[in-house]
Amino acid sequence: MKTLKYKNRILLPVIAIFAIWAVNCSKDDKTSGPHDNDGIVHLDIRGDCLNVPSSAQADSGYMVLEAVGNDLHIHHMDAYYNCCIAYAVDYRIDNFDIAASELDTADSPCYCDCYFNLESILYNLDHGLYNVALIGIHGDTVGIDTVTVGG
Repeated sequence: MKTLKYKNRILLPVIAIFAIWAVNCSKDDKTSGPHDNDGIVHLDIRGDCLNVPSSAQADSGYMVLEAVGNDLHIHHMDAYYNCCIAYAVDYRIDNFDIAASELDTADSPCYCDCYFNLESILYNLDHGLYNVALIGIHGDTVGIDTVTVGG
């Protein structure tokens, strides 16, 4: 009988920790924005954890650019980040050069990682050919490419 009580004393705290972890990792905050910093209006979209990456690339994913009218959609496909990421993007725009740096603004991370398809939409750009660099949360270069906006 004593071993049963001992097991319960260990089991209850483990269940409590798991429950707290599960609640923190199920945050439904999938968008951040729209933001207006220094006249740069953008919306950041996290998306759900993916079961498996959509590509066979072993790195931290890849960038896809999409121009829709005067808006630029920057996709970070198969990003491998903390599953409780609070996704945000900081932009530096110099003429037709765009540097987009991803951030995780979560107060406390979960003890798990997963793949995401992330997106940030940059609104109301001038017409032209843009050079775009996407920098990941850990300072890695996810992608560098060009895109024509408004054309």
